[in-house]
Amino acid sequence: MRKWWRHGDAREATASGTAPRPTSPEEHENRLSLYWQAQVESGQPAYVHAVRHPVATARAVVDVLALPRVEARLSQDGDGPLIRRYLSRRTKGTLPIASTGVCLLPVPADPAEYSTGSNRQTLRRKVRAAEKAGVTWRRVDDPAEQVGLARQLDRFLQEKSDHRYRQYGTDHTFMVGVGLWIVACDPSGTPLVLAVAPIDGEWAMLLCFISLGETRQHSDARYLLTQVLVESLAVRGVRHLVDTASPHELTNGLRHFQRMLGFRIGRVRLAPSAGAPAAAPEAVQQSDARSSVVTVLGPQQSPPQDRDHPNAAIS
Repeated sequence: MRKWWRHGDAREATASGTAPRPTSPEEHENRLSLYWQAQVESGQPAYVHAVRHPVATARAVVDVLALPRVEARLSQDGDGPLIRRYLSRRTKGTLPIASTGVCLLPVPADPAEYSTGSNRQTLRRKVRAAEKAGVTWRRVDDPAEQVGLARQLDRFLQEKSDHRYRQYGTDHTFMVGVGLWIVACDPSGTPLVLAVAPIDGEWAMLLCFISLGETRQHSDARYLLTQVLVESLAVRGVRHLVDTASPHELTNGLRHFQRMLGFRIGRVRLAPSAGAPAAAPEAVQQSDARSSVVTVLGPQQSPPQDRDHPNAAIS
C-alpha cells in the first residue's frame, strides 16, 4: 500500500510532527495531502484541526508555499471566464483556492502516455473490465440531449440509495452548451457516467464527473471515461485539468481515487486577462461550488464511517 495512504503515517506525519523534513516539491505535496487526510479523518472542521495541531498546520503552510505554481492564461470569452471564476473562489473567507492549492492533473502531450506505467495498473484493469462488459462512450453535442442528461443527473441525486448523499432541487441544465460533454453507456445505450469539462486553451476543468447509478458497471465505466476524457483533452492541446473542489473539501476515499488517477495538489497563478475581466455566467454566479454536484466524484462515495477505507471510493 502506498505510503501516502497509510493512516498511521498520516496521523504521525501531521499530528505528532515526527515526519522527515521534505526535500523536494513532491515531498512537500505529499505531506500536505497527508495533512488534509488527517484533518478529514479527525472529523473536525478545518479551523478546529488547525488550532489543535499548530505545528502540523505551520508545516502545511510551508508545504503550500513550496508547491510549484503553474500560470493559467485564460481568455475572456468561451469557457475561460467560467474556469477563472472557480479558480478565484474563496473557501471560508480564505485566499483563492488557486493560491492555496487545487487538485490538478497534468495532461500529457501524447494521449497514450496517460494510461502507461505501473501507477496506472488499476486504471487499465478497470478499463478492460468495462470494455469486456460492453461499455462504450461517445461525445454529446446536441443541446437537447445535454438537457436530458442534466435532468437525469438531477433525478439520480434525489434517488441515491444512501439518503445522506441525496440532493433535492438541483438544476444542472446550466451546464448545457458548456465545454466538452462525454458519456459512457452500457451495451443498450443507457448512460452510465457523465463528464462535462469546460476548455480554454491549455486548461480544462472538471465541471461534472459522476455516475448515474451505483452498480459495479457504473464504477468500471468511471475509469473508462476518465481515460477517454484525459486522452480527448490531450488531443485538444490541454495540459492541465483542474477540479472544482479544493483538497480540504474532498473525502479521503475521493482523495485516494484522485491520487491514483494522477491528481496532485498544485498552485495556479491566474494571469491577468487583456482588458477588463469578463463576467462569469449568471448560473455560476448564483451557484456556490460547494453546494453543487459539479465536481469530480470518486466511484460511489461511501458512508462517513467508511470514508477512510482505502477502497471506500471504489465500491
